[in-house]
Amino acid sequence: MESKSLMVIDPSMEIPEIESFNSISIQSPIQTTYHLPAIHSPDSMYSNFEETSAIILMGSAASVHDSFQWIKDIQIIIEKAIKRKIPILGICFGHQFIAHIFGGVVDYLWEKSKKKGIRKVKIFENNLLIPKTETLLIYSHQEGVIKCPPNFQISASSDTVEIEGLVHKNLPIWTFQPHVESSKEFASRLGISSQQFTKTLNCSSLILCSFLNKLKNS
Repeated sequence: MESKSLMVIDPSMEIPEIESFNSISIQSPIQTTYHLPAIHSPDSMYSNFEETSAIILMGSAASVHDSFQWIKDIQIIIEKAIKRKIPILGICFGHQFIAHIFGGVVDYLWEKSKKKGIRKVKIFENNLLIPKTETLLIYSHQEGVIKCPPNFQISASSDTVEIEGLVHKNLPIWTFQPHVESSKEFASRLGISSQQFTKTLNCSSLILCSFLNKLKNS
């Protein structure tokens, strides 16, 4: 029987998001592998790729425009996954990265200043993961997608950021600028209280679980 696994790529440059990965792993219906290409090595992504049937690309302090070799390695893996029509969820850096490689435009949003906290996000009915809703979600970034790539639709938006989410028209690819994988530890480092974090948890968990549920029959 062919083994299947979910590849979680954590592009963190300093602090691995272990708690977020553990939460994903517990909820995943298939085996989950964890990769830290910036801190350790991209080699494990290559060695695990043949068994990979889905990918989650998480957030990073890096820019999609940086010339790090590990970013080039991530692009190779993502492009291989695209060719195989493997389901992909991009979060924050992952959202920007996928938009970038598909021909979208990523640039600074607030004159190179970084903003973080929680904001109200409208999730449209075309997102294909959850019903249309308006919710509070956690964010931490200075760049964003300012032009939608070809063959994608905008699936979420806010008063602050026009392109909060993307969905591919034909491929199983979804992206969100907010941190839908956020753990309490990550939120705390951003200065977000437990009470505020709880307000974001229901919808962010629903988005993540909806993606993971698609893996049962993938």
